[in-house]
Amino acid sequence: MISSPQFVKKHLDLVIVDDTIKPWRIIARYANYELKSYSLHSLFHEPYVFAEVDLDYPSETMTRYIKIVGSCNGLVCIYFWDLVDTFYIWNPSTRETRALSAFEEKHSRGISFGFGYDPSNDDYKVVRVDSVGDRLEVEVYSLRKDSWRRIGDFPHIVLGEGKVLNGSILWAATNPIINSFSITALDLSEETYMEIPQPNYESEIEHLFVIASRGRLCIVCEDAYYVDLWAMNEYGIKESWTKLVSMLYLPEQWPFQNPEPLWCLKDGVTLVNINGEFGIYDNIEQTFKFPLIHDAVPFCQADIYIESLVSPNAFMVPADLNH
Repeated sequence: MISSPQFVKKHLDLVIVDDTIKPWRIIARYANYELKSYSLHSLFHEPYVFAEVDLDYPSETMTRYIKIVGSCNGLVCIYFWDLVDTFYIWNPSTRETRALSAFEEKHSRGISFGFGYDPSNDDYKVVRVDSVGDRLEVEVYSLRKDSWRRIGDFPHIVLGEGKVLNGSILWAATNPIINSFSITALDLSEETYMEIPQPNYESEIEHLFVIASRGRLCIVCEDAYYVDLWAMNEYGIKESWTKLVSMLYLPEQWPFQNPEPLWCLKDGVTLVNINGEFGIYDNIEQTFKFPLIHDAVPFCQADIYIESLVSPNAFMVPADLNH
């Protein structure tokens, strides 16, 4: 009953529309290869936070480079690099895992990744971007087909990791032809690229990256003085951009640089990654506070995921049998 596709989908639909943040969690990666999970609600609202779950992840005993590729519908994609790229798709809530088929052996490490859901084909896909000569080659893995395939090269210079939204994976990028930033989306169904219109910035920006929060595309842009968080309220509509948060950034006064927003509440209070520590920024007071976390040490990477029952092993049959 609990594992039936209909029940799993109904449960997922309910937690996604939950107006609270209780179903959402933070996964953090540490330098000693540990992964820990924190309640998003606790980080915002509790004075003292425990890492409620020390995660037993796939290949935990293998001490090699590990990266969180991304999360979608409760599934988390993690990546190991040794002589070849190795990927796993994993549900931290149910502890189910699935190893992806072997990737073609290469001596270079992928420079950027993305993970998301293709709703047209009821499939989860991993995207790997690799620098080959003067091109950015792109390969896509299909969980349902259990195979990799080449698609068209990435059209610009990719910045950071891809984030999933609306059946696409989106990257910040730079367009060297016109010497400007861009937001580039890869449609996971059509496997084609498109440009997303940007807001009218109030000054010249120096850095740009994308995040997804509460089902909206968000961008973080930095100029000489501020770190701004913008949200696109209607996907693809330029006029729907709204500035949510503006954090004053004075490097000579701050003991840290490049604060990375992770999640924004409706009142503008924002969870931020500050040099491997969680900080809470109050947009009205323009102040930070830092939750007290048990046994806290700086983390290397953090991402958001939702608790769900979605199984990475449920995608081994033709799509029409799941409906």
